[in-house]
Amino acid sequence: MRSLSRRRPVAAFILFAIAVTGVVFGLPLLSVNGIGLIPVELPAMEPFVLVEAVALVLIALMVTRMADDSPGVREFRGRIFRFRVNPLWYLFALLALPTTALVTAIVVSGPGAVAELWAQPELLLAILVNAIGAFVLVNWWEEAAFTGFVLHRLQPRFGPVRASVLTTWAQALVHVPLVFVADGVTTGRVAAADVPVYLVALFLLPIPVRIVITWLYNVARQSIPVVGLFHAGLGVATGTAFIPEIAPDFNQFWVYAGFAAVAAVVLTVTKGRLGYEAPASESWGVSHPLQRGDLSESPS
Repeated sequence: MRSLSRRRPVAAFILFAIAVTGVVFGLPLLSVNGIGLIPVELPAMEPFVLVEAVALVLIALMVTRMADDSPGVREFRGRIFRFRVNPLWYLFALLALPTTALVTAIVVSGPGAVAELWAQPELLLAILVNAIGAFVLVNWWEEAAFTGFVLHRLQPRFGPVRASVLTTWAQALVHVPLVFVADGVTTGRVAAADVPVYLVALFLLPIPVRIVITWLYNVARQSIPVVGLFHAGLGVATGTAFIPEIAPDFNQFWVYAGFAAVAAVVLTVTKGRLGYEAPASESWGVSHPLQRGDLSESPS
């Protein structure tokens, strides 16, 4: 496995991630909450999601150690705990997607959502507390694995846009078991007839969000805490505690149209580079030294 990690670190990570998350999500999948082979009903999915997130970052660190030795681990760890960035990036990360969801709801369903939000100021505090909790417990570590490891390594080889798509698919692949578990990808259970739709959505709908994450990662000094907070904002924007509370008649599918619009703006403004500054000698589509474990030419 060390040889694979040195030659193809992303492939090694994905193999480890599928195996470990298969074990973590195995009990929920086999339980009454899943396909029902084991007569056990679980009270909640949150502990399994927490274990999965921590496992993913540990796998990323392990593969980094095998691929790049101690210098690679130190560099990776530095990005995981890179808090010293412009505070405005934190504000943007937390508010961008919830604001997009709110604006989309207003455009589609009218301004009633604003009045409802104004009438429930305690809702914003509850959402903020939940978002910070999700960031600390899950989103930070998950983005350390998928942005800080997978995207970071794919971007020099494939360019930012294709790397964003590939990272989305890697993340979706690891989370496929959740489609078959109650409260895994939506509230309650996915109906059997809707499983294909959810599988397609899992691989396609997050792509615009991942494109924005790639841009944010590149312009915010590759700070994983910033992109982790952005992921927490995604949970607010698509969760049941925000938009459904203030715009109950709004179909949340339209939120993803809003995300796609934001991604289109980012792609247009950055001319598809998403803030990525490749070395002058680098050619996308050609193997980059980082894929071979050589850190001497890795992106800063």
